[in-house]
Amino acid sequence: MRVLASAPAKIILFGEHSVVYGKPAIAAAIDLRTYVWAEFNDRGAIKIEAKDIRVPGLTVSFSEDEIYFESDYGKAAEVLSYVRQAIELVREEADANGKGVTVSITSQIPVGAGLGSSAAVAVATIGAVSKLLGLELTNEEIGKLGHKVELLVQGASSGIDPTVSAIGGFIHYEKGNFEHLPFMELPIVVGYTGSSGSTKELVAMVRGTYEEMPEVIEPVLVAMGKIVEKARGVIISDLDEELRFAQLGRLMNINHGLLDALGVSTKKLSELVYAARVAGAIGAKITGAGGGGCMYALAPENQSEVATAITIAGGTPMITRISREGLRIEEVLP
Repeated sequence: MRVLASAPAKIILFGEHSVVYGKPAIAAAIDLRTYVWAEFNDRGAIKIEAKDIRVPGLTVSFSEDEIYFESDYGKAAEVLSYVRQAIELVREEADANGKGVTVSITSQIPVGAGLGSSAAVAVATIGAVSKLLGLELTNEEIGKLGHKVELLVQGASSGIDPTVSAIGGFIHYEKGNFEHLPFMELPIVVGYTGSSGSTKELVAMVRGTYEEMPEVIEPVLVAMGKIVEKARGVIISDLDEELRFAQLGRLMNINHGLLDALGVSTKKLSELVYAARVAGAIGAKITGAGGGGCMYALAPENQSEVATAITIAGGTPMITRISREGLRIEEVLP
C-alpha cells in the first residue's frame, strides 16, 4: 500500500512580533504544498528520501544515510529531524513501533524562507503515515501532533504553523487559542529575499529595545494588536470584495511600517515591499520574523506585474493564493 498526502505552506498575515507579547495574530495557508508518499518497507526501519527540497536555484536531495547538496545548504538537513519525529509519533499512536516505513518527499515550499516548510513536511508526513497505518485522525488532531513534533525538535513552538498547515484557510491566534475564520479569496504574491533571518535573534533584539524604552515600544505593539483585530473584522465582514481588499491593503502597509520601526525589516525586504506597491499592489509587508525571509503583496488585478517587479528588485516571486484546504490525502494505492 502507498499513500500520498500533501500540506500547505503558511504566511503570517498580521501580528508577527507583537504576538510574542500576548497580542493576537492572523495566519493563513497558501497554495504552495509539500507532498509525502508513505509505504511499508520490510527492513523494520524508517527510511526518508527527499527529492526537490526547494531552495531557489538549488535542489537538495538526501536519504537517511547520506545527504547530497548541489550547494551547501544546511537548513534542508533539518527537514530530516521533523520527518523522523513525525513518523515515530504516528507509529507510537498506532502501536506499530516495529513497522518499517519509507517516506518520499517533494516540496514547492522554499526551505528556511519563513513559510512553514518544517510544519508542512511534518503535517504531510503524519497524514500519510497515519493513513498507511490505518489510524483515523482528524486534521485538527494531525495539527496537534504536528505541534508536538515542533516542540520535540525545536524545544518551543506556538503551534501556529502546524495548525494552519493541517486545517487550512485563515486562523486567528491569541494566547494559545485558535479560531478558524471564514474563507475569502486573497490573490497574493510572496517575494523571497533568498536569505533568512534568525527568529530567535530578531525576537531578542525587539525585546532588548522594549526593555530599554517600553514607553515607546508598548504603543507600537498595542497598535499591531489593533491592526489584527481590525483585519479579523474585515475578513468576517460581508463588505464587498473590493472594499475588503482596500482595507486589508491599508492595514498591511501600516503593519509593515510598524515592523520597520521595530527594526526587523532589511534593505532587501523593503525594496521588495516598495517595488510591489509601485507595480500596483494594494498592500505589501514583511511576513514572519524579518531580517530576511519573505514579504507578501495583495495584488488582485496584477499578480504577474507585481511578480515581475519583485524579480527586478532581486527577489524570487511566488504567485499564489490562500489555500482553503489544509492537509489532503491525495492518493491511496493498494
